[in-house]
Amino acid sequence: RYKKSVLNYALRILGNRADAEDVLSDVFLAVFGRKYRFEAQAKFSTWAFAVTRNMCIDKIRKRKRFLPLVFRNEGAQQTEEWDPPDTKALPREDLERSETAHHVQSAIQKLPLEQKEAIVLREYHQMSYEEISTVLNCSLAKVKVLNFRAREDLKIKLWSSLEGDNRHG
Repeated sequence: RYKKSVLNYALRILGNRADAEDVLSDVFLAVFGRKYRFEAQAKFSTWAFAVTRNMCIDKIRKRKRFLPLVFRNEGAQQTEEWDPPDTKALPREDLERSETAHHVQSAIQKLPLEQKEAIVLREYHQMSYEEISTVLNCSLAKVKVLNFRAREDLKIKLWSSLEGDNRHG
């Protein structure tokens, strides 16, 4: 029941499908192994996202100890983490939507962790500010500030990305 939303949350926080799938399996192993206790006063989904968040943070900490597989396009200044492309052909509208989603996801990945978590939970998982404050274990006011700052940062990042595309295209 929660597999898809937990996987999507982990994927958006980690930006890497393999890591997200690892976290997904770790979350459900921990839940079934009773590593974490569910408190009946919270919604199960909120609690599952809190467990997922902890697992994502653990994964990020472990990542810092290893070098990711990266590549550099010929003539490019920056390297990127390797993510195998989807080879199926896309109609024009799907391609445009996919490119837009890629720009948004790329901008989200550049946000500070707490802002990224807050915006992903709000926009992709439709959680209330109260639920987000439970998952992030912080005040309601902080959640509102995190979401506001994330939106402002995304506007700037996406606008500069759009300006860069217009200069090169």
